[in-house]
Amino acid sequence: MKGKSPTAESLVFVRVETGKLFGEAIALNDGSTVSASTFETLEELQVQYWDMALMTEDEADAMFCTRLFRPWAEISEARWNDQLNVMPPLDWRSSPAGETFKSSEMYSGRVTHIFARIRGRYFECRDYAWKAHADLELGAVLTMGHAH
Repeated sequence: MKGKSPTAESLVFVRVETGKLFGEAIALNDGSTVSASTFETLEELQVQYWDMALMTEDEADAMFCTRLFRPWAEISEARWNDQLNVMPPLDWRSSPAGETFKSSEMYSGRVTHIFARIRGRYFECRDYAWKAHADLELGAVLTMGHAH
């Protein structure tokens, strides 16, 4: 885009407390970076919003996604079966250690509910849909030591 520096193009203003995007950042000719909607600098925005930050779109996306994550928790066999049958499961995997699948309905963006069955016990978490089966099994196994 004309008048924008490539470095500022990917920067966004984000409310750290909520992870919500406030708006796109643009670089002015004087070298300052301002909000594309209010033309205020980070310092000016921080007067109104103490938790305002300037970061790349990827950093903002990661921050928002991690807020959606939920740790592993033990669930009932009925919940497992319900989630397995309500929609076709995503990435259903089985190994000697156990089995995992992901809800094909994303919770938000690339984050979904993930289910694991390990040694006859059932677990659920919310994380990135691209997480590998072995990592998911390990997470559920580590929870087993703490869940009663």
